[in-house]
Amino acid sequence: MLKNFDFDKFESTYKDYSIKELGKELASYQRICVDEKIPVIIMIDGWESSGRGYVMNRLVRQLDAKHYDVSIFKRFDKKNKYTYTHPFWKRLPGKGDFQIFDCSMYHDLLNDLKSDNELDKIRIKQIMILEKMLYDDHTIILKFFLHQSKKRQKEAIEDHLSNKYKEFLVSSEDINQNKEYDKYLEHFNSIINQTDFSWAPWNVVSSEDRKLAAKEILGKSIEYIKRNVERIRQKREYEKTWKAPSFNAKKTVEDFDLSKKLEKDEYKDIKDKLQEEAGELAYALHTLNVPVVMVFEGMDAAGKGGAISRLIKNIDARSYKINPTSAPSDLEKDHHYLWRFYNNFPRAGEIAIFDRSWYGRVMVERVEGFANDIEWTRAYREINNMEKELIDSGSIVLKFFLLISKDEQEKRFKDREEEKPYKITDEDWRNRKRWDDYVLAIDEMIYNTNTSYAPWTLVSSEDKRYARIQVLKEFNKRAKEKIKEINEKNEKKNK
Repeated sequence: MLKNFDFDKFESTYKDYSIKELGKELASYQRICVDEKIPVIIMIDGWESSGRGYVMNRLVRQLDAKHYDVSIFKRFDKKNKYTYTHPFWKRLPGKGDFQIFDCSMYHDLLNDLKSDNELDKIRIKQIMILEKMLYDDHTIILKFFLHQSKKRQKEAIEDHLSNKYKEFLVSSEDINQNKEYDKYLEHFNSIINQTDFSWAPWNVVSSEDRKLAAKEILGKSIEYIKRNVERIRQKREYEKTWKAPSFNAKKTVEDFDLSKKLEKDEYKDIKDKLQEEAGELAYALHTLNVPVVMVFEGMDAAGKGGAISRLIKNIDARSYKINPTSAPSDLEKDHHYLWRFYNNFPRAGEIAIFDRSWYGRVMVERVEGFANDIEWTRAYREINNMEKELIDSGSIVLKFFLLISKDEQEKRFKDREEEKPYKITDEDWRNRKRWDDYVLAIDEMIYNTNTSYAPWTLVSSEDKRYARIQVLKEFNKRAKEKIKEINEKNEKKNK
């Protein structure tokens, strides 16, 4: 795509338009996107000193400032290791907003000539999955690569260095790219070809003439947004009538053994030892920079809070954060449903505990009708992909589902009304009336998301003591496995 690019033959369809005219037309489509709550992402990548700043200034000039933001990807914090796409998730636009990226999540991928091929494959797959997920969620994605010759890049670098107010624009990256132009061209071409997806294609634009490049990007943006607004309108109409196929797989919840119990004396002795071990293992994970993501799901009154509090008893409070997941706020509703969870994933060496989680998409939102059939059906794949990304970044992902019987839930509800009325609401009783609907949703969820890399741990919580011990045991087991895996890898490296 880049190697065969002929700069002499590049001619913009929009060369005879004025930038002001094009800017006003783009602003009119921005208003349509605001009204119809369609988010737009525009990535401007390319060579260093290729005029990205010039182009972006012209791109946003006529836009409504309340509904666009510009992010400079090169300045994102890289000290605290998260998943590869985490910085991009944090800056996703709300519905109806434009997000313009100076560079993008492609920046590191494009600029690292010594990158590991296997790691590149993983990152490219993660980007592909993310862009497809956003496309499916009615986001418009535009990707532009500003291409220039070695000679033009050198001229731009020299021009900046000759002006004391612009010399800061030239970094070692600019100099190195021009010096190793052919190597970078080969590398850029490979990455661009691998990430030229049908749902998010690359547009290669010559920036030999900066003004012409700005016109081309403005014009292409208008053309692409116009076409995709119509696509999204049609898709939204289709989604209103689409119904998910019936689920007839194994009934996990009904068939699960809820009879296991622990006596009080036995429980205390086991619990204290496991809690002490959990504290030590958490320190080891922190030292080894292993992030841990824990999900606690279950029926109402299944004892999630009690299980969490026993698990963290001896774990340093500075190393974990508990994220109680309730109904999304207006800001959270304005973004992709996974956005709020990516914002709370842990740094390397820390623990994030989710008391309810992204699985609400395929349980509460499904049962209560907050997500349409296409949205919650698609979510199984999206969730599995997200958890795989966490695993690929070195995380431990633990998922607990606490199960109780319908009779036991009723008993606990009544006990709460007498002893802890603040822990029971009318909504709890209302949800209980839809027990069968929730059980069906749980069965289907477990069937579709019980993966080899992030399996569910189903726990009988009919007896709370037994459930708490099972959670502690599973955490300790998985932590020891991860520590052993890392130590063995380090030993191999040192040989």
